[in-house]
Amino acid sequence: MPYRKYLCGECPWQLKAPPGKFPASRYEQLRSTCRRDAAGIPPLPGSPMFGCHVGEPGTGEDLACAGWLAVEGHNHMGVRLAVMDGRLPMEALDRGDNWPELYPSYEAMAEANGAATREDVR
Repeated sequence: MPYRKYLCGECPWQLKAPPGKFPASRYEQLRSTCRRDAAGIPPLPGSPMFGCHVGEPGTGEDLACAGWLAVEGHNHMGVRLAVMDGRLPMEALDRGDNWPELYPSYEAMAEANGAATREDVR
């Protein structure tokens, strides 16, 4: 499974990243990559993943976002299966050495970037 090993410079998961880089509507679209739906079902295998907006340096190939993997990857069944069958190392779900501080959850990151919270949507 292709993934970014370190945060890109504009990664919205970083507390130090300036908010507003991406429209609030984009965060609403990405909510399903992180949490259980209204029925309590987590993202299933084959569900979209939160991709790095930069992609693979030099090629632009799709990569799973390092910040997303470290904070929310464990909530995605496809990520868990990728770890179990060896397509993704368990270390990809950990914050790396010398990483900047990250938001503690998808909700915190999205709210800081102007997206409606789940409570606002209800």
